Amino acid sequence: MLPLSTAERQKVNSRAADEIFAEHDTQSGYSTRSLVENTVFRYKTVIGRNMRSRGFDGQRVEVQLASKVLNTMTRLGMPDRYKVT
Repeated sequence: MLPLSTAERQKVNSRAADEIFAEHDTQSGYSTRSLVENTVFRYKTVIGRNMRSRGFDGQRVEVQLASKVLNTMTRLGMPDRYKVT
């Protein structure tokens, strides 16, 4: 077996590190947590930090409408996916 060059050794180490980090992210739930944090950030940025309704029922409707607006914005910004043959 021939010794690996420095570039080859770095490539192997990089690939191993990527696999370790990917496994850690899956086990810890990091990617899910990251998506939730991103969603809350978008909500607060687009809609605002404060509720405008005073009552609980009004606040519930406000959150539902805001969520519908964000989902529509996300859907409109998503590219169309299709299989290339």
